Amino acid sequence: MVITTTNKKGGVGKTTLNTLLAEFLFRHGQKVLIIGLDPNCSISEVYGKVLQDQNSKLLLTGRDVQPYLLKEHENGGSLSIIPEDLDLSMLSNIMDTKLKHEIKRQGLSEKYDYIIIDPPGTWNAQTRNAVFASDTVIVSGKCSPLDYKATLQYMDTLSECCLDAEVFVVCNAYNKKRDPGNTWDLYQSSFADFLVKNPIPLVNSFQKLVQNPSYTIPATVEKRLTDFISTVTAKNWE
Repeated sequence: MVITTTNKKGGVGKTTLNTLLAEFLFRHGQKVLIIGLDPNCSISEVYGKVLQDQNSKLLLTGRDVQPYLLKEHENGGSLSIIPEDLDLSMLSNIMDTKLKHEIKRQGLSEKYDYIIIDPPGTWNAQTRNAVFASDTVIVSGKCSPLDYKATLQYMDTLSECCLDAEVFVVCNAYNKKRDPGNTWDLYQSSFADFLVKNPIPLVNSFQKLVQNPSYTIPATVEKRLTDFISTVTAKNWE
């Protein structure tokens, strides 16, 4: 399964959510590949794989790429990455289905149970490639009026793309005390058919989760993440 978390603006927590997805699936015995498509190299910095010879620019230009193995779990799970390249934004004329083609041609969907794609926070060639390669598209927005508006506009954009993918909206990094304008209510009224039923809470222990395979996040956060990932993968992880 190929999953992309995205929006038309930055700062919506897509890289954090993609990392949480990857770490959760890895810890549950899945073989996971992360593909970074953001020229800011956000997810590559999380895993200490910036400025690497093997990168997604090569992948999008049709050359064979060897993913970097980040870690393996005793339960059979593995986590690998094809990191970003600073020059990715220069690839403005590639076909929107190039990534989908390369994932299939290079056998990546056969080697991994899940492929998590982290695109930039804008509607450009890299983001379109991520969206059109995906089985599941997650539109992430924080609980702010600006993110809500961006998510509304982005859903309109996606509606014109005739996607085969399942599309979900998730309210990310939620903190009820920081929602004086009841933006969560707007998410519920506007995205009822697509909205993941519970918002994702802010995960303060993000770096510990990435760096320490035995780290346990709080039970209430774990429950929300489990429910969220069960929804977007259509699989019960309880």
